[in-house]
Amino acid sequence: MSSGGKNYHHGNLRDALIVAAAEIIEMQGSLEFSITDAARRAGVSVAAPYRHFKDKEDLLHNVRDLAFMGLREALIATIEGAGQPAHSQASVIAIGHTYLRYAREKSAFFGLMWEDRGNIAEIRDTIEQKMSGFYILVDVVRGYFAQRGTGGDSQDTLALSVATQLWALAHGIATLELNHMLDLFDREATPELLLETSTRALLTGLERQVPQSEYTRRRTCTDSPESTETQAELPL
Repeated sequence: MSSGGKNYHHGNLRDALIVAAAEIIEMQGSLEFSITDAARRAGVSVAAPYRHFKDKEDLLHNVRDLAFMGLREALIATIEGAGQPAHSQASVIAIGHTYLRYAREKSAFFGLMWEDRGNIAEIRDTIEQKMSGFYILVDVVRGYFAQRGTGGDSQDTLALSVATQLWALAHGIATLELNHMLDLFDREATPELLLETSTRALLTGLERQVPQSEYTRRRTCTDSPESTETQAELPL
């Protein structure tokens, strides 16, 4: 995420300030800096940032977008460089491992990426653009089920639901690891192994329990208030 913010081309001040702020965060390991600090690192006047950003929070919103872009690029590199079939369990697990590694290596940005900093409505409106890395996982999961005929006509719905569970799994493991609490109960627990075994259990279990179009019927049942007993039997 670091690329040197002091040498920028004319007309590219906005991007230079975003990179400068990202570099400060990466060096300090925190968000404790001022917009003036970013201006100085970019080599511009302290008034210059206000031509592009209302305040520091506005600048941080853009740094967050940059962090999500970095995650997306890391996931694409994982898929393109994978030594296994594109829609295999190994590919799904590789995406999870990349998420853990990115959270570990970019820990200073991890909280910023997932906190509600007053613009959650904007994020929801632009989710597919700003958090497109998630949809890379959706595509891989969709392909995984398509190859096995799981989910039938509702593979898109199934893929979105399962990808959400897998993303939450990786995020939870990453959060516990960053807070030094992953092995709080199981002293032998390791992030990669926990993610791998949990992912395999989820995917294998779904293949056995949700054959073809059966998923559509079960998903519909969960939306009905009369389906309490049915829901208790569902795998999702």
